[in-house]
Amino acid sequence: MDLVSWTCPRCGNRDDLRVLPGELGFGYPHRGRFDVHDRVRVPGLRRHRGDLRLDISLDRSSWRVPTRVRQPA
Repeated sequence: MDLVSWTCPRCGNRDDLRVLPGELGFGYPHRGRFDVHDRVRVPGLRRHRGDLRLDISLDRSSWRVPTRVRQPA
């Protein structure tokens, strides 16, 4: 529930990342899991998992990321 996919509006590059307490984890989906390969510390970054959403806050800014329920393959 803390996995976020982000697309750069300028270049269109897509990154998957996990929002962890105080840091961002970059990596790749692998065998049904998300393997974090690189971590970037972000002082003041907080996350709160709610019902079908992820609330992220940093300093005075905050974001609500809705969850998309995956359909079985």
